[in-house]
Amino acid sequence: MAETTLKPIAYIQSDPQRRNGALVIGLGALLLVVGLILLNFISANPTAPFLLKNVTPLVPLVGIVLVGQGVVIARMKGQRATAWFMALPGMIVILVIVILPTLYTWGVSTIRWDAQVRDQSFIFLENYRTLLTTSRVLDALKNTAIVAVCAVALELILGVGLAALMTEQFRGRTFVISVIILPLMLAPVVVGQTWRMLWDPRFGAVNDLLSRLTGQTVELLWLGDPQLATIAIIITDVWQWAPFVFLVTLAGFLAVNVELYEAAAIDGASGWQTFLRITLPIVRPVLLVALLFRLVDALKIFDILYLLTKGGPGYATENYSLYLYEQGFQFFRLGYTAAGSVLFLIVVVMIATVLIRRIGEV
Repeated sequence: MAETTLKPIAYIQSDPQRRNGALVIGLGALLLVVGLILLNFISANPTAPFLLKNVTPLVPLVGIVLVGQGVVIARMKGQRATAWFMALPGMIVILVIVILPTLYTWGVSTIRWDAQVRDQSFIFLENYRTLLTTSRVLDALKNTAIVAVCAVALELILGVGLAALMTEQFRGRTFVISVIILPLMLAPVVVGQTWRMLWDPRFGAVNDLLSRLTGQTVELLWLGDPQLATIAIIITDVWQWAPFVFLVTLAGFLAVNVELYEAAAIDGASGWQTFLRITLPIVRPVLLVALLFRLVDALKIFDILYLLTKGGPGYATENYSLYLYEQGFQFFRLGYTAAGSVLFLIVVVMIATVLIRRIGEV
């Protein structure tokens, strides 16, 4: 009986991997128990210290993470165990702050949660049906697509063009690159407020520049006309985010093997042929990554649009994010807004999946 009892202990002691796993599991279990005791103490003592109230919920969470890591260490060996050990905390964080809130949002989207209605009844897909049959939603989706597609297309063209120019060595190149990426460093609030002044019809620099170029007074209502307001939003977004595409693309261009260019020059290829048949195919994965980041970000643009037009004039420039913000934080239609958020998440995930697959195929 003694041999049977001591055999697992000896087995653990003979294997350092399992011994380390057992130690981590024990530490995690201890933190879990201590955390639960502290939580019970706080719930029974409302006058507990403020710091203790804020730190205590983290203790059992850390304990759970350590128990999971200990199990991984004990069951796996080598690089695979190390990989799981490093990835497990991030996976738990994603579970807590991404997956669980997403599931909660899905649950909220199936009930009638409205500040004007006391009854929070279960209506399943009614919020989705209302959302997809509202003309204002369809207009907002159209505005979102127009701004995203036009802005990202211009950013790709400008970013690739500037990156191609900056691959050549010349005096002051570092300074020029620093100036180009400067808009990328600014907060969107600063960009929105600055461009709002630039688009002013009477005192803005844009109309003043056009007046000097044309020789006559120009007072275009950039933010008061539906078509001009859309153009102003696109230009503002391009000004801020084209440097991002430029920076990513420049890194891809500089990584191309110079010997390929030398071989193309020996074969008599022109600069345009070299760019199309050597540079672009090689940096295609980099361009797809830049496209993925910018397209997903442009689809949910909010800050610049809110500062420039707030969806006006009327609802002419209102996009989907601005519409959901209004419904959720002004009218408190929480179930309806949750349904809109879930639909938007599905669309963004589908677009990202397609682009990620294209990147993997390259």
